[in-house]
Amino acid sequence: MNKKSSDPSSLVNQAEYWVVRLASGAITPNEMATFEAWLSTSPDHRAAFDRERSLWQSLEDQEAAFASAPPPQHLRSPRRSAGRSWVRRHPVRTALGTIAASLALLLAAPDATIHLRADAIADVGKTRTLALPDGSTAMLDSGAAVAVNFDKGERRIELLRGGAWFDVKHGDARPFRVAALGGVTEDIGTAFEVSRRDDMVHVGVTAGVVRVSSPGGGSEKIVRQLGRVRYARGGPVEGMEPGTTTEIAAWRRGLIIIQNQPLGDAIAEVARYRPGMTINVADMSGTAPVSGVFRTDAPDEALQTLASMAGLRVATLPAGIAVLRR
Repeated sequence: MNKKSSDPSSLVNQAEYWVVRLASGAITPNEMATFEAWLSTSPDHRAAFDRERSLWQSLEDQEAAFASAPPPQHLRSPRRSAGRSWVRRHPVRTALGTIAASLALLLAAPDATIHLRADAIADVGKTRTLALPDGSTAMLDSGAAVAVNFDKGERRIELLRGGAWFDVKHGDARPFRVAALGGVTEDIGTAFEVSRRDDMVHVGVTAGVVRVSSPGGGSEKIVRQLGRVRYARGGPVEGMEPGTTTEIAAWRRGLIIIQNQPLGDAIAEVARYRPGMTINVADMSGTAPVSGVFRTDAPDEALQTLASMAGLRVATLPAGIAVLRR
């Protein structure tokens, strides 16, 4: 470890810098890789980051504006574009004021806090497999994010965004629970998927049994193999038609399965696997439901196929933006 990183005050500066960059919502893939490498360098780095992240989260309900802080000296790139330089207006340790004064950016970037709360995030268009502390496995769908909170009383996963499939290891007396939008899915002996889309959560069981409860709706259901349920925030748990082993968490096998869905919903499902923005400006009133099986690693082909089925055109713009229109 270098001298600077062993300095406690310097470590705090570094942790605060990464908190600000993650919360800005503008962190680049290269920066994210640098952050993950920094985080894994030492347990002290993780502890410092967790402390500063908790402090930032305690300020979330203050109304203020978010301004990115300049990076610590040791993280500045030696190569700069002409005419650009970092301006350090105040020590990063006094960045509490900067952090507290910077939260309004969240209005423009509603997913920014996910980067602070999450312990793992899957890249768009890819899946990610996590080995959990108890030996269980979590597999994250494209763009999914989870926070892992295991303690003496329970094994708890908070699904912050997207979908995840869990293969739970048994022999641990602590209950295994997945929380999403106020509801909880508790393992009774199973492997299962929980997916969060807008204000609705879907649960599907690939093996065994789960208990799904929605405190706001005051309801609870036992769901067995191939069973599926859903609930909205504050709403009751509703039963759905049973699924199949192919349909539930099909993304684990690289598939997007569309079954008699409204065209807009089908387009939104495919768009989750595209790294670029998908904009639909077409009038889809009167369009028939669509069905199809597509590949998660070829979302542009799937988008073109769906567009063709409805007589739409897809215009591709820079930065991977796709616009659907008549």
